[in-house]
Amino acid sequence: MGTTGGTAGGRSRRNGTGAGEPANVRLSRAALELFAQKGFHATGIREIGAHAGVSTSMLYHYLRSKDEVLTDLVLEGVDRHGQALESACAAVDRPEERLAALIGVQIIIPVKHPHMSRLLQQELHVSDWSATPAISGRLARTNLLWSEVLEDGRAEGVFTFESVSLTRIALMRSTTLVTQWYREEGALGPEEMAARFADLGLGTVRAARDGRPLRFGDLAAPSIPGLIEIVEASHRDVWW
Repeated sequence: MGTTGGTAGGRSRRNGTGAGEPANVRLSRAALELFAQKGFHATGIREIGAHAGVSTSMLYHYLRSKDEVLTDLVLEGVDRHGQALESACAAVDRPEERLAALIGVQIIIPVKHPHMSRLLQQELHVSDWSATPAISGRLARTNLLWSEVLEDGRAEGVFTFESVSLTRIALMRSTTLVTQWYREEGALGPEEMAARFADLGLGTVRAARDGRPLRFGDLAAPSIPGLIEIVEASHRDVWW
């Protein structure tokens, strides 16, 4: 059986906390925390069981392998992340608004879900997921979403840049790296961080209308509270 307590497509069945959770959910939570903190290769399968409070005799009933746990976790993480990005993009119209929405969501998710975001930031760049179509397909759709926004903005004369792929990579990487340095007790909260990174992104593509550079504060949409609601809606029933 899978270990994330999820249904097909990586969706969670329940959201629980504490010792009353089913063993498979506790194991998934323990694996996520340990993988995010120590790394996949530095974490032992028995260590996951001990962290979850599951006896060795029961551990292998729920966990077939670390690789299976990692695949389940990554699938659920990229699926929820992708849902939030798609919903945020669909809620606004203009290319500059869609770009700001993508960047805002990319900042808000690591703040709200640091363990999963750290795991994805680590594992998506060091592991080959081409043999797992559910994951590679979701990643491809996310890349396409960013590329389409950039291409639309350039076609409308709102964005100015040379390479879609290089610009997409630069914007995506700069936002996902937030997981490495953000601290909840820091000077900037998620709202201000999202707004500042949106400004940086608009500056990167030299966003302008009628000869006037665009900043996040100039846009009619999205609002940061609205983006937070979208992120929360896409993660409403997660267990992590």
